[in-house]
Amino acid sequence: MNYKKACQCLDIEFDKKKLDKIKLKRQYRLKALLYHPDKNNSVDAVSKFQEVHESYEYLLKYQDYMVPDIEYYNDYDCSDDSANEDEKMFSNINKNGYDWMLFSFLRNVLNKNKQNNLLYTIIQRISSICETNALDTLEKIDKNILIKIYDILKKYKEAFHFSEEFIIKIENIIANKIKNDECIILNPTLEDLFQNNLYRLTVNQNHYCIPLWHHELVYDNSGSDIYVKCNPILPENIEIDNQNNIHIHIEYKICEIWKESIIDVYLTNDNQIKITVNLLKLVEEQTIVFSNIGISKINTENVYDISKKSDIIIHLKLFL
Repeated sequence: MNYKKACQCLDIEFDKKKLDKIKLKRQYRLKALLYHPDKNNSVDAVSKFQEVHESYEYLLKYQDYMVPDIEYYNDYDCSDDSANEDEKMFSNINKNGYDWMLFSFLRNVLNKNKQNNLLYTIIQRISSICETNALDTLEKIDKNILIKIYDILKKYKEAFHFSEEFIIKIENIIANKIKNDECIILNPTLEDLFQNNLYRLTVNQNHYCIPLWHHELVYDNSGSDIYVKCNPILPENIEIDNQNNIHIHIEYKICEIWKESIIDVYLTNDNQIKITVNLLKLVEEQTIVFSNIGISKINTENVYDISKKSDIIIHLKLFL
């Protein structure tokens, strides 16, 4: 869907300055009644009705967010791919204006994926309206998305020109949304992670199987949420990053390994890494990566998926 196609579908003028919600809703009702499957027996009534609804949703979103749309300036249709649409909109913005700087900043902060496209749109919206209206918008957003938006706004509040009072008000909104939620912290061992162990959690007679290699999961509990955070117990020289890669920091004196052929690095009783000494460089610090032999990677689409493994990364320091 694009601006021109949506306007044609609803018989609305292409002039964006004349686009308003009253006219948009009026045209939507007229077209929806015309093509409603219960009232229209034509073969293409269903597809026409769906197209009318999609056009209305598109223009309503456009009118709310006021995002420049390159389709207005180009007389051709293109893919509906959201990433391509973003690129076109971005390229059409005045590069000397605030909108261009904001789009550029958001594109650098947020990686491209479906969820970040949503965050991108919401942040762009609230950055272009007054703080009072922005707070009204944030009140209506799902709390999990709101928390992620808050993290970005707090970290980059100077770039967005938001006041400290505005950030505090968002914190109050979040506090109100999560007041009935429960947070449970689990402390799995590194062995639990390598063995893909599950933890059986019971709350209010509801049972949940928690995959311990995840960092944080949210479960519904009769209207409120249960936040489960997994903070593994690790040796001081081992850490796990947000991609579940395992980082191991080790130090050796050169004389200790000079006559060795293999260095054994133990993670658990059943998991160890062997480093071939003659492949090491004679430098103070080096990094050795063992790919795809770590713990299970996090799959947000299927939390129990253990098909892909993370990397084990050795940070080796040599000294005399």
